Amino acid sequence: MSQIHKFFIEHALYPAMEHLKGNHIRRITAELQETQKSGAPELQRQRLACLLKDCRDHVPAYENAITAGDAEIDKDPYRILQTQVSPLKKSVFQKNGKQYLSDRIPESMRIANCTGGSTGQPTHFFMTKNQVQTYEAARWRGLSWFGITPGSRSVMLWGNPIELSRKDQARYQAKERFLKNRVILSAYSLTEKHAKSHVEFINKYRPEYLYGYAGILTAFARIMDAQGLRLSVPLKAVVSTSETLENRQRDLLQRVFGCPVANEYGARDAGILAYTCPENGHLHITAENCLIEILDPITLKPLPPGNSGLIAVTDLNNEVQPRLRWLLGDVGTLSETPCPCGRGLPVLKKVEGREDALLLRTDEILVHGNVITQILRADKNIRTFRFRQLSPEEAALSIVKAEGTAIDEQALQSQIAGVLPGTKIHIEYTDEIPPSASGKIRTIIREFSLPNEK
Repeated sequence: MSQIHKFFIEHALYPAMEHLKGNHIRRITAELQETQKSGAPELQRQRLACLLKDCRDHVPAYENAITAGDAEIDKDPYRILQTQVSPLKKSVFQKNGKQYLSDRIPESMRIANCTGGSTGQPTHFFMTKNQVQTYEAARWRGLSWFGITPGSRSVMLWGNPIELSRKDQARYQAKERFLKNRVILSAYSLTEKHAKSHVEFINKYRPEYLYGYAGILTAFARIMDAQGLRLSVPLKAVVSTSETLENRQRDLLQRVFGCPVANEYGARDAGILAYTCPENGHLHITAENCLIEILDPITLKPLPPGNSGLIAVTDLNNEVQPRLRWLLGDVGTLSETPCPCGRGLPVLKKVEGREDALLLRTDEILVHGNVITQILRADKNIRTFRFRQLSPEEAALSIVKAEGTAIDEQALQSQIAGVLPGTKIHIEYTDEIPPSASGKIRTIIREFSLPNEK
């Protein structure tokens, strides 16, 4: 029955949507599958040049910033972008969003959207239908590397109460199941008590892949492992999205679910930016749709490949409200070498986490929160935790202890002091570290601005 449903979606539903609604996702996906062979760099250059000209001529926020003529832009659009356009912070855009609207795109073509606001105030922005379709096409190209197609049955482990609290839940779930061949399981039900019923449902539903937040997938796998539970259905992949996927999480997911783990890196306000290479585990950047730069966290100057810094994204298909060099809020590193798999796409070596996981020492030296994570993960008596740096001088550490254990606070304080000298750590114990409102699990958070943000 599942194969019949899959055939219906791919050979009847999608063609009908293309005919009735002008849906071009399949065509764009096919184009991406061709350009990944060799044409991505040139297509990126052409689209960037067109976008810069369009912003200069039709977007108030950029009309005085971009002064280069057409010939100069065509010659080297990358240089023009870096020399004439400043990185865009979310706080600036939130205050002046209307200045970024193109006068060329009619209001009737604007699609309103907003971020989840899990790290602060939600960002409201507009998109176009074509932009949405390029995002979806990038996702399907990445999934196709794992043998997954648009009709493939999936179970989605999700936790956004905004998305899951619509008036007619029955109709919404039916639409997801019929049109997208997927079922959504709430992340808030993934407890030890319900784990067995979730496994039984997945085995009965027989999806080709699981899809969800890295933290939620990890929590589910950990519970399954502790109870000796395994899926009887073979999966093509477990797809992790929206959060940083650490190596320890990837290893656990591969072992428990017995399949490859695909990391989907993207954002609601930037699209699908990169996808895991099934051969080598690298993140291939969707170069046809976006340009990714790595910037120094303090100076906001571009860094060469191999250096860790803030991720700035230029969406090459954003015509309605372009955000050039958009500071996404993440930290990452570009690879110094291409991937040997043969795909002609640049490589994002790693995504290290949120920008607000960069911690600031009292001597104004930046330290990535991953080092705190490594210290705390090494303590077998700590089941989970949340570290919040309130200021360079003070931080709060919430700990959920493993049952029947004790924490050597003095040793822990000493190790953290080696990373954050001069920062006083307040330790508290709790029974649970709840996810944020979006369902994401964040363990390292800096709750004040860096010098460049003030």
